[in-house]
Amino acid sequence: MKKAMVAFGVGSLLLFTLETFHIIQWYRASVWPTVVFSFGLIVHIYVFKRGVREHEAFLLLPAAIALWGGAFAFSQYFLLNDGTMYVLAFTIGLLEWWMFSHEAWLKQPLLFCFGCSVVASLEAGEMLLPFVLSVIGIGAYVYRTKNERANAH
Repeated sequence: MKKAMVAFGVGSLLLFTLETFHIIQWYRASVWPTVVFSFGLIVHIYVFKRGVREHEAFLLLPAAIALWGGAFAFSQYFLLNDGTMYVLAFTIGLLEWWMFSHEAWLKQPLLFCFGCSVVASLEAGEMLLPFVLSVIGIGAYVYRTKNERANAH
């Protein structure tokens, strides 16, 4: 898996360098969101394939930012402005980190970013985004209450 990640990184760097110096002319608007999405997907596969260890759960934050940032930028169904997209991707990353690390101090930043995501989505006027955010909030609540019930017995 490390060889695949190194090869992906070297290939992306080589492609970026060749494109920057105009040695090749291969640029479309959909290229970099796909690269960013692929990076997030590879890190997620790496973390989940090994089994999420509590001391490695922090890797899910940048992976989720890359995964969801690439997905939101590439998708034609989520026409989000940049601020809304990045805040939502960061919120999802914090949610994953909090769920798999079981660290209590992450609850306050997660709730703050969740509130910022709701405010940003309402400001952008998106109707689908509050639904997605509600699903994230309900999922976090169900996950947490399930764990509390399991620990109560």
